[in-house]
Order: sequence, then structure tokens, then C-alpha cells
Amino acid sequence: KRVAARRRWSGAIVALSAALLLAGCGAAAREWVKPGAAPIIRLALLPFDNQTPSLRAGGVASDLVASELLATGLVSLLDPSEVADLLRREGLEPSEPGRLPSAQRIGRLLQVTHVMQGSVTEYRYKPGVSETPVVGVSARVVEVASGEVVWTASHARSGSGWLAGDGLARIAQSIARDMAQHLTSALGGARGR
Repeated sequence: KRVAARRRWSGAIVALSAALLLAGCGAAAREWVKPGAAPIIRLALLPFDNQTPSLRAGGVASDLVASELLATGLVSLLDPSEVADLLRREGLEPSEPGRLPSAQRIGRLLQVTHVMQGSVTEYRYKPGVSETPVVGVSARVVEVASGEVVWTASHARSGSGWLAGDGLARIAQSIARDMAQHLTSALGGARGR
């Protein structure tokens, strides 16, 4: 009887843990690509605007997206430090994305076919029993020749806290990976098609 009771309790604990783990995970994503948009030949990734109280959230997100784009091998990405240097030479401060001129103007200056801009809307631990990590990132790609937005993505995701070892970095990394995969599958140039 004791063994059977332990097994029932063990099974109940495992089921409850799994339910809590799944209930703690939340995700929302919205992605769009303009039909017939030209493939990316050369992309400039601007630093993401940080709309959160976290000091480096914008820089972290844009660095993660750059890494994930490069990992696909399907997009030619202008070195982000080169982007920053070129903008500074023009008297523009890359650390203030909200004050930069239009993506089309920046793209012409940098001699790229497309420019990616983005923002981090949430990057925090939500108070509660397990301090759940929550990350929100939006991005868009502008085709320099036309000035039109040809791709957008908006992702919001929460982890499951201490039960699964999720943290802000892991959640942000998964968002960056998903964005890079969607972008490269949609507009990844000749090698991506």
C-alpha cells in the first residue's frame, strides 16, 4: 500500500510540475513579409531602441539578432561596429536610435540594400513566486531603394522561471533566433532560396 501511495504522489507531483511549467511559458509572435519583396543583398542592423528600464536591453537584443543572422549564413550583414563608426563620422549617435534619420537615408549612407531597426519593449522579471522572465522585441526591415517596410516581426515571450532555469538571456536568445530564421527564410538572398 505504501509503495502504491508513493507512486500516486510521485505521479501527481510530476503532473503538477509539468502543468506549472507549461502554464508559466507564454509566447506571442506576429511576423509579416511583403509579397514579392527583393531579397537582402547587404543588411545594416541598427542598435535596437531600449524602451525598458533595463540599461542594456536594446544593445543585448541587437547583438543577439546579429549573431543569429550571421549563424544562418544566409544574409550579408554589415559589421555592427562599422555601422556605429560610420554613423558617428556623420555626426549621428547610434546609441540613440530614436534620434537617427530615416532608415532609407541611413541605408544610402551605409551603402546597403536593407536596414533593420528594432526596439525592446519588455525586458524584466515579472514579480511572483518564481520571478518569471519576460521579453518583448519588435523589428522591421526597410528596403533602401523604395523606403518601404518589407518585413516586420514582434515577439513577446515569458519563461517559466526557476522550474526550467529560464532567464532573460535565454528568452531573448530564442526570440532573436526565431526572428533571424523567419527573416532569412523570407528574404535571405540567393543562398537562402
